[in-house]
Amino acid sequence: MVSKKKISGMFLLLVFVGSFWGLQPVSAQISLPREDTVFVTGAQWSPASTWNLFSPSQTWGTYTSGGFMYLPLFQYIAGLNVWVPIIGESFELVNETTLIIHLRPEAKWSDGEPITAEDVVYTFELSKEVGSGPAAGSEPYIGDVKAIDPHTVQFTIGPENNLPMFLLYALQFAPAPKHIIEQVHQKVGNQIIEWRNCGGTCDDVISTDSGDVTINVPQVVSGPYKLYYFDELRIVYERIDDWWGKDIFGLPSPKYVVHRIYLSNEQALLDLRQGNVDWSGIFIPNVGNFKDIGTFYKGKPYFRPGAFVVLYFNHREPVLQDPNLRKAIAYAINYQEVLTKAFYDYSPQPSMSLVFTVFPHYRTWLNTTLAQEYLGNPEGKMPYDPERAKQILAQAGYKDVDGDGFLETPSGEKIELNIIIPTGWTDWMIAADLIAHNLQEIGLNVVANPVDYGQYWGMINGAGYTLALGWTNSPSFYHPWDTYRYVLDPRLTPPTANWGFYNNSKALELLVEAAKAKSSEELMKYYTEIQKLIYEDVPVIPIAYSVQWYAYSEKYWTGWPNQDNPWWTEVAPYREYSLPLWLLFGLSKKGEPVSPPQWAKPKDEGGILIPNKEVLSQLSGAFVPEVNITETFTTSSTSETETQPQPQAPASSSRFIVGILGIVIAVVVIVIGARKLSK
Repeated sequence: MVSKKKISGMFLLLVFVGSFWGLQPVSAQISLPREDTVFVTGAQWSPASTWNLFSPSQTWGTYTSGGFMYLPLFQYIAGLNVWVPIIGESFELVNETTLIIHLRPEAKWSDGEPITAEDVVYTFELSKEVGSGPAAGSEPYIGDVKAIDPHTVQFTIGPENNLPMFLLYALQFAPAPKHIIEQVHQKVGNQIIEWRNCGGTCDDVISTDSGDVTINVPQVVSGPYKLYYFDELRIVYERIDDWWGKDIFGLPSPKYVVHRIYLSNEQALLDLRQGNVDWSGIFIPNVGNFKDIGTFYKGKPYFRPGAFVVLYFNHREPVLQDPNLRKAIAYAINYQEVLTKAFYDYSPQPSMSLVFTVFPHYRTWLNTTLAQEYLGNPEGKMPYDPERAKQILAQAGYKDVDGDGFLETPSGEKIELNIIIPTGWTDWMIAADLIAHNLQEIGLNVVANPVDYGQYWGMINGAGYTLALGWTNSPSFYHPWDTYRYVLDPRLTPPTANWGFYNNSKALELLVEAAKAKSSEELMKYYTEIQKLIYEDVPVIPIAYSVQWYAYSEKYWTGWPNQDNPWWTEVAPYREYSLPLWLLFGLSKKGEPVSPPQWAKPKDEGGILIPNKEVLSQLSGAFVPEVNITETFTTSSTSETETQPQPQAPASSSRFIVGILGIVIAVVVIVIGARKLSK
């Protein structure tokens, strides 16, 4: 007979092992109907903590990532170049300083209270006061918000007088329920950012100067899901069947959405292949070898791009202030080798122009004639030409003075460069090694330098590096201006933007004037000048597109967007705001007919989507002309085994300290025991 002590010890061991490998303790199981549940991974890599719209570290599913609970007024969808009118029904730019937004009269909070203009105003003011939440970062662009009537909000432009950013922040603003939030704020003041908003599923206690304050208010949301349950390894959301938007959007197909928190990519990938996970946002090497995993494209590149991966120069370093050196580095990189060996051919080579050319609605802003003139091809791709790189350096006076095999500057100073990348980002580590080797071949002393993630950010923010692989913003409705601003604007510094501390008065002048353009022709004139500046001055070097790690299983759910069913854009579950939410409206249970929602079509096709050209036409008339261009990279259906290195990749952007967290989770589970299901 086995003693109770032995059984208890065996249970604790199982809990520890299960925690470490991403399994769930038996006693913590909850019963959910599999056919009504979508399981997700790749968006949350630590235990859930807060569902507070004003917290800077929200749990996935709240708003900033995978917004299932709180919705913005409007949402821009880059892959479709459209806007979804959500809480907002319509808007008008009255003049260059005033935007009027009309709220849907049927929009309600989950407790039945109407969503009003007062909610918008209160959220804006409180967010500014606490320095976090939906208004964070909007101070230069939004000056004032007023309620005209219960369903009409007036936004006034901010001190920077920047129309594109004004529209971006105002249209995508997310209100909070004033009647709930002000109760919390009255109790704890600006410590409201510490509120967990877990709706009774946790102890919500905030320590203040006057003692501990227990917050006991219901979780009230604007979206179609509420928190149902969570533990160290799962977050469960339950659909609100009487959601206010069901007569406009219908209801999302899954009754439950469960995010599983894994401690390794390997276990997450195994569960995806076995159908235990339906929707994934993890890095998958050689995905073409897995026939049980769906991606947006059937063949290479499999995934769609999301932003630029670039090589940043620290322009505060004297040696890197010579454009000849920067230009030589650009010519020395073997881009195709990097794309194949480091990024598995998941990305085409991006344009040096920083125009997101894979989408036709952005590609129209590339001056192909200028690209041909400077780079020898109309796409603006930087050619691999190490001999030209050597020639540029020689003509600029770079020589190997001391005979060590590496060049010195024209003034005789040594050149010692490091490419910093976060440790564990194996695709980036391979890329950095390849780039360093390319640069060594033209006589530059360059090495790859992996550092831990915290140190990486410290070096970026403090200008404590020479070269760095980093990223840009994802394109917005006003691309490429947004990316040019992100990379070139000297008024910005990391982590907001301008990671390279680039300081060029001509670039600033062009950015300011482009934001004031009155027509597409005038805007193109400024974009052409910016592209010329990039080709000549080389402020950064685009290496690849960051990939949207969107993958799925069809074991239980079908209707996933892909190249054969493009009713919606590719959506990795970690994407911003409510973008991931809308994908759930088009899913069907296995065996049922696939029926994309009617609303997910442009207005002129019977849907509700607003074409971006309508928004841009209000922006002083500088709109994107109609174009008939397909995406500029081709796909292949090949499934041959790849020969490039096989990195043991942690999840995209997770790059998590696996062992320590496993121990922490195990200890927590052991201490608290089996948590009871609570609603």
